[in-house]
Amino acid sequence: MLLERLVSANSGPLDRESLLAIYREIMSATIKLERPVTVAYLGPEGTYSHLAVLEKFGRGVVPQPEIAIADVFRAVESGRADYGMVPVENTTEGVVNPTLDSLTVSNVKAVAEFNLPVHLFLYSASQLAGIRCVYSHPQPFGQCREYLQANLRNATLIEVTSTARAVEMAERESDAAAIAGALARDYSDLPCIAENIEDNLRNITRFLVIGKQENKPSGDDKTSLCFALHDRAGALYDALRPFRNHNISMTMIESRPLKSGNWEYCFFADILGHVSDPSVAAAFAELKQDCAMFKVFGSYPRKME
Repeated sequence: MLLERLVSANSGPLDRESLLAIYREIMSATIKLERPVTVAYLGPEGTYSHLAVLEKFGRGVVPQPEIAIADVFRAVESGRADYGMVPVENTTEGVVNPTLDSLTVSNVKAVAEFNLPVHLFLYSASQLAGIRCVYSHPQPFGQCREYLQANLRNATLIEVTSTARAVEMAERESDAAAIAGALARDYSDLPCIAENIEDNLRNITRFLVIGKQENKPSGDDKTSLCFALHDRAGALYDALRPFRNHNISMTMIESRPLKSGNWEYCFFADILGHVSDPSVAAAFAELKQDCAMFKVFGSYPRKME
């Protein structure tokens, strides 16, 4: 890929991250000159999804906040946005279920992935001893349990739709706090009273970029899919066997209940390879024989670490 060639050819004096940041802004500005690109995300401004948009696309695009993850999908489907940025899994809390649910019913494609290191900050007009309640999204609450237990054991934890919304709520109450990211500082005057409060310093959220186009093979791809199996003994074992037979690595598998309410499950998986690769196509053909439902979300270049 272009970025990989750029990094491999770099002999200094800029380090890898500085080079990528500069190149991302150049590309973003070039795209903006051609036509403004709109990227939908879970809003409001200041959320981690907003930060992921800026880190992935640069500041030359038009970020478009949406109320819910499902609205991000609808924005891309309807053409109100060119792309969407949606969280799919976190190293501490696991998969993001609303994203998986939307992928199963939407016609958009997964076209890229982006890994965002997540550092959590505590914002409040009060000191720790005076905090009565803490606002945040459920995911950050789960990512800093140890800090909350050690420092705010008696505070009431109140879940809201986003970290940016949490900051808005905390601004209204002198004895409230919010857990949010560093970008919140750009949109609020609420003081930050504690930094990096996440339990896992390797806390990373993986995002998917969704769009309407299908990617051609890059030579180092990942494919996301889901499938539901017929209810019989050994069904999952048989479903996974084609990947072993064709030497295909699976990097993630997760189950979710189907909406039928009959205790039937859908399996979400990521594999290495492009949907058009002969080995992947052969494995999928075998897998479909055991499936009550099968859907490929898209193939995209693997995130460069």
